Amino acid sequence: MTARRPLPYFLAKGAFTTSSAGEHGISRSRMRAADLETPFRGVRSAGLDLGDLVQRCRAAEVFMDDGEAYSHSTALGLWGAPLPAQFGEVGAALHIGTPGATRRRRVGVIGHRLAPGTPMRLSPDGLRTVAPATAWCQFASQRDDLSDDEMLVALVAVADCLITGRRTKGIRDDPACTPEEMRAAVLAHGSGRGARMLAAALSLMRVGVDSPKETELRLLLHRAGVAEPTIGHIIPTRLGPLTPDLAYPAKRVLIEYEGDAHRENRRRWRGDFERVRAFQQAGWTVIRVNADDLTDEARRNALIAQLRLLLA
Repeated sequence: MTARRPLPYFLAKGAFTTSSAGEHGISRSRMRAADLETPFRGVRSAGLDLGDLVQRCRAAEVFMDDGEAYSHSTALGLWGAPLPAQFGEVGAALHIGTPGATRRRRVGVIGHRLAPGTPMRLSPDGLRTVAPATAWCQFASQRDDLSDDEMLVALVAVADCLITGRRTKGIRDDPACTPEEMRAAVLAHGSGRGARMLAAALSLMRVGVDSPKETELRLLLHRAGVAEPTIGHIIPTRLGPLTPDLAYPAKRVLIEYEGDAHRENRRRWRGDFERVRAFQQAGWTVIRVNADDLTDEARRNALIAQLRLLLA
């Protein structure tokens, strides 16, 4: 069996267009080899995880023109924003914006026309996107099968993340944009699709929220007419200063949202136990909330009733 000819070193983990293969000394038969994938028509990739958004975008980058940029939910995903599951599915089409009157047409791509002067940025991974606040406004038109309430929660969760910055292993990333940039983007969006929903989300976004579930919990309380909790309140405890997810300082009541990761990680579970005990020893009432409290109607009602009683 003839040995497979190695790819040029700079393509060992990357992508190239079939039209440029000859320039790299890659024959037609080499392009049919099993170690190469076809992420898009006219593109071959090697060593990329095409289920990963960043690497799929790197594969698409080879056919993009100067001035084109990732937009809508694709841009938000590249900025690390939390999106509803269907927008992050493996193989989901990439949104690409093109300046001018034309838009890109290709299988696996949803093309959009970008207005002159659309602001652009480089994502943390160095990929060109429309500015995060602009992408957020564009995302308002991607309703898919989401209800009004679900879309509002999704928009606010993304906004909370963009203006706060993701927390990874205890370290906070810089915010992707400022609240002022979000407001300016909504103003520039004008009466475009989703304008009313964007205006509502703009009034509900808050700096300091650590997870989309915290956003969902906060909006649940908002819809129920419960007083808005404080985000980022620091409480002195025997463990040092601690910040609960949500707090009502005047009543010394706090809420901690605990996802499955809290339960499945033994060390984290023990840390949560000590954290709750420290809050209680400092004189605070602690309400622990999990996903079932958000999805089960009876549990939601019980949570709201408990809070109303404690805050009365």
